Amino acid sequence: MWNVDTEALEASKLLGGEELVPFYPMLEGGRDGEFFAEMKDYFYYAQIKNQGPEVTASREVSAKIPITQIPNVMRALGFYPSQQEIDDMTNEVKFSQYIETGEKVTEIDLNDFIKLYINHRPAFGLAPSQIVKAFDMLGDHGSIDRQRFLNILQEKGEHLTETELLDGLMTLLNYNKDPEVDHTFTADPKIVLSEEIPDKISAKQFAEDLLGFTT
Repeated sequence: MWNVDTEALEASKLLGGEELVPFYPMLEGGRDGEFFAEMKDYFYYAQIKNQGPEVTASREVSAKIPITQIPNVMRALGFYPSQQEIDDMTNEVKFSQYIETGEKVTEIDLNDFIKLYINHRPAFGLAPSQIVKAFDMLGDHGSIDRQRFLNILQEKGEHLTETELLDGLMTLLNYNKDPEVDHTFTADPKIVLSEEIPDKISAKQFAEDLLGFTT
């Protein structure tokens, strides 16, 4: 029968540090780095967005954001989770206190968000060579026909409806404006895509023009 040395576990816990101390070294630049500052900025912007950017009354300052904002802040930080990953993260937070309280959690604070990000982000980022390799496998001499490209995005991996696909691409092309800020901006997605995406798209064009990466 196994015996657990709880004193050793407690000692290890104390050495790791309390609260976010063990997590700071896992962020690029640590607590004083630029990335941590960006995390705070995006988190606080999500608070403002949730209340509405044009609110004229005094804002209710909160230390939390709704869990529905988790995917938006993750994407702003460069982590683009799949729908399954979004569901996993959201449910992890939603039911984190259910056994103790019998209630679902609807909000998350910055500290818990940082832990969630570190625990779910990819261990390794997406390398440009991986994008090039994918285009070589799926296309013709490193380029893919526009319609085939759109079909692959919609049908492979997590399936997307046409509306979801068009909405995502319009956002990447910076055509989707916030309706709370701009009530007059409209554009036909299909016309925009035919103009913005070439007949044959290369890995370099996909990475730089759509994803905004520097290759």
